[in-house]
Amino acid sequence: MTEKPSTDQITCGNTERAVDNRLSQCAELALKACKGCFLIQYCSKECQIAHWKLHKIDCKSPLMQATWKPSWHVEHRQPAFCGGNNPDDDGCSELGQVRHGARKYLWGNVPAVNIVNHPQNEGLSLPGRINLLFAASGDIRNVVRSLAEIPQSWTGESDVVINDRDFDIVARNVILLLVALNFNPSEAPRIMLHIWYSAVIPRRIFVLLQNRVLPLFKDVCSKIQGKPPKSLQAKTWNFGARGLRLVLEKSMWDRLPSYLEVPGGLSASEALRIMRLTTLAPGRKDYVERALYIRFPPWRVCNSKFRNDGVLLPSGQSRSEFDTPNPTLFQSNDFWPMMDSADPLEGWPVKDVIQNAPSAKNDIYGSLYIYLQDVLVRFCEQVSRMKVCFHLFQVDALQLPYKLKDCGMDKAFFDRIEVSNIVDRGYLGPQTTLNTFGAMLKARGENPHAAILALFLNAVHEVTNPMEQMASMKLEMDRLRRYIPVPLSQQHDPYDVDFLRFWDACKLVRDVDKLFNRFMQQCEFTAISRASGLKMKSKNTIVEPWPMRLKKDASKDEFDLLMASGHIGLERYVEWERSSVG
Repeated sequence: MTEKPSTDQITCGNTERAVDNRLSQCAELALKACKGCFLIQYCSKECQIAHWKLHKIDCKSPLMQATWKPSWHVEHRQPAFCGGNNPDDDGCSELGQVRHGARKYLWGNVPAVNIVNHPQNEGLSLPGRINLLFAASGDIRNVVRSLAEIPQSWTGESDVVINDRDFDIVARNVILLLVALNFNPSEAPRIMLHIWYSAVIPRRIFVLLQNRVLPLFKDVCSKIQGKPPKSLQAKTWNFGARGLRLVLEKSMWDRLPSYLEVPGGLSASEALRIMRLTTLAPGRKDYVERALYIRFPPWRVCNSKFRNDGVLLPSGQSRSEFDTPNPTLFQSNDFWPMMDSADPLEGWPVKDVIQNAPSAKNDIYGSLYIYLQDVLVRFCEQVSRMKVCFHLFQVDALQLPYKLKDCGMDKAFFDRIEVSNIVDRGYLGPQTTLNTFGAMLKARGENPHAAILALFLNAVHEVTNPMEQMASMKLEMDRLRRYIPVPLSQQHDPYDVDFLRFWDACKLVRDVDKLFNRFMQQCEFTAISRASGLKMKSKNTIVEPWPMRLKKDASKDEFDLLMASGHIGLERYVEWERSSVG
């Protein structure tokens, strides 16, 4: 056992403590981690011994061994992802994760960013009003991080517009924000965390939501009962100086209460069975094991545990009170809404997550839980102090300016506009995106730091041709030698797991600047920016251009962490500002 000062208030992992002839979790604070795995914490040696019968399943798991290999490698057979006959295979096979399951992104797949980032922009001289637009938000992780990191001393006002065309996402965002506004900052974070990330939740959380959020929805539905289904209906809920305005079609308002009602006949055990049909699908074993292989051994155990129990908690904490299906995830009694690759860890900066890890330092989802608790506490406390109004819409991004015009939030209104990856050519593309949102950005004379932030996820892939990729292999292999050995067995076995890992790692050292410059030339960035009254910033001040790229002269530890994160380094952020001061 090793001891480390802990501020995370994790209780003992012993669930086998006998009290009045009944087994229950020890309620003592746990400051000591099992030094065999660093996955769980105990209050004492006695509790560790009492819990060993259960804990040894994880502590001695084959996945914990550095020598572990996926089953197809051990069995010398062709893995499923190389067969070419998978109906789910649409060519998206980064790191072995061909898509499987419903294609919803309820947790996001790139780390949250702070779109204000005042230290690199306004500094402490923040204006008295900061207006933010999240034009294609996905979940609210960027909203949460941006507001949580605004200085506590700031006493200004803010309008925050959040839009997404997917109603599942909008409904969950509304519920999460209403919890932040309607509950005490000491109570709201834990409710938000489990509504956001856990497949099953404690019944007491479910009851709180039914008592304090669901009536808000039902009241609106009763008042608009006779309205046409396609008519837009708006409602503003006020909580002191804070508010939330929701604009939806009447038919969508009618659906909203169902996100806080468990489908009839659906138990927690049945909900988890449905989830596992996706997360632990037998036909996906090779895909999952390929993804696990690039992770640190303890992370493999943590990921497998999360795929099985669907609860975001430190490893040693009891799941016994999680007895109710999360109604925001289960809209029917036979459907899980996400792909098997969905992972809460991908939505947050892993370096920050592990920075304040508990004594059980290898429990990556426990570290994520503690990190999120801290971020959500700061967010809820900030919201409780601010004069802020959240405006939520569910429209195509192209229609959003027309909706905002009715609210007086169209011309030169926003200090930051985050457009996510709708700038990719598979969505709106850069020209249409800039034409749509450029005029909504404040002029530099009003705020010289006002900016549009865009994320290109597919640009590098779109301009890479196979011949060029093969030609660059030798250079990439030379760069990789300092981090992982070059495998030789591919000459005899093209499905060798180390060769496949090496192939995946090549993306981390690719010359992406050259490829993105080609993309910008193809899209005529200079011309389309000028036509929209914008110019591309010469230096990013919100997010660095390639935040997930392997840095020059990176250490072996940095390389291993990037590989384990699941990100491939091709994610490119671009920032634009108004071209004129006026």
